[in-house]
Amino acid sequence: MERQQRKKREFNMRRAAILSEAEKFFSEKGFHNVTVAEIAAASGFSTGYLYQFFKGKEHLYTTMISEKLTFMYQSIEQKVSSVKDLHGQLAAIIVAQLQFVEENAAFCRIFLRGENELSPLTMDSFRQELKDDYFKHLSFIEKILKTGIKNGILRDLPPREMAAALSHLIRAASIDWMILPTKETLVAKKDFILDIFLNGVKKHDK
Repeated sequence: MERQQRKKREFNMRRAAILSEAEKFFSEKGFHNVTVAEIAAASGFSTGYLYQFFKGKEHLYTTMISEKLTFMYQSIEQKVSSVKDLHGQLAAIIVAQLQFVEENAAFCRIFLRGENELSPLTMDSFRQELKDDYFKHLSFIEKILKTGIKNGILRDLPPREMAAALSHLIRAASIDWMILPTKETLVAKKDFILDIFLNGVKKHDK
């Protein structure tokens, strides 16, 4: 039993090392300019050994993106789980995602380039997988917003559309931060995003 557990740990460590190197190469060179042999060598393995973990470059690419996004969604839910009030939960959603982007900027640039570099068959199934995960994440936010509506804190608007609006605000701020030079941390945009989402841009009479 102990031997099996050790082998499993070693397998997972080597797999993680390959994914880490793949992320670096895809970020620096793009999908088409990277070879499986390069990733294998940088990971300290032979090309043949890498194929024990992944079927090929497309499988490696899609796995890297899928698992990284899953980690982001899980991190957001974990951060929110320790907060009870609506304002704090929304702030936690924003901060968790902004922190992820800050700490994984290279990966996010890969993701922003899109999955158009994949073959049509892989692209279709991968796009559907990403949509399913994103919609599941929206449902998580939607549930929080429904509670806010029920408690009379939020206006009675379609919660699904509200969840999408918050998600798009976070995404827009993240993209601006990545492509426009700034010394400001991305997390510093949390209060602005929360204010725009809750209060809008219209000036309110005192």
